[in-house]
Amino acid sequence: MSDQADLKYQLIGAWFGPLFLVTFVLFWGVIGQNLPNPSPDLSADALVARYVESLGSIRLGFIVSLIAVVFYMPWTTALSAMMGQIEGRGRTLTYLQLIGGALTVMVVSFSAMFWVAAAFRPERDPQITQMLTDVGWLCIDLQYACTTLQMVAAALVGLGDKREKPLFPRWVCWLTIWCGVSFIPASLTGVLKTGPFAWDGFFSYYFPYFCWLCWFTVASVCMIRDVHRRMGEAADVRGGEAIGHAA
Repeated sequence: MSDQADLKYQLIGAWFGPLFLVTFVLFWGVIGQNLPNPSPDLSADALVARYVESLGSIRLGFIVSLIAVVFYMPWTTALSAMMGQIEGRGRTLTYLQLIGGALTVMVVSFSAMFWVAAAFRPERDPQITQMLTDVGWLCIDLQYACTTLQMVAAALVGLGDKREKPLFPRWVCWLTIWCGVSFIPASLTGVLKTGPFAWDGFFSYYFPYFCWLCWFTVASVCMIRDVHRRMGEAADVRGGEAIGHAA
């Protein structure tokens, strides 16, 4: 594959970041009724009533979310390609970031699938609906570490980028690490049903998810700018070669 084609695919992958961001927040968060999300302290009957009240919206939101979450994959591969150019031969951190991104897609997919299953038969025993909802939230909240490792790997490669025009400014790298570790309080969702550390609480939901969205937005902007810059440099080189041949 030519360098020009490779840059084109990297640019497409980088633009999947904003596409993922918009569609996922809209369908998973707004239409899927996760803003705000259901309290783990809800009774089984109250939870079923919540599903029935917004059944069409919840079904649409999570079914589309299962499609939209795969947009995270081309974005992750584009980031891997850029990291690989920085890291060089070994690419240990590049592969760690790639695996972390792939596992993030699976974790989020499985959580949404449990909620689709919960909404599939709203007439079933409320205890089963409650269990499916619980499993979905515990799945996405307790398995954050694969995403944290993805982010830390990207940050470490960024900090080691000694080029004149690095992929990520150093402040973005430190922001990435901070946002990655902001998920740690979500570990308490496995034992708490109320308060700021429950899965609907500030420290386990709103704060880490906001941090993650900030990182993802900033990283996407940096990636798109980097590819455009390299495309411009490649075009200048081809233009210079053409002038040289004509002379």
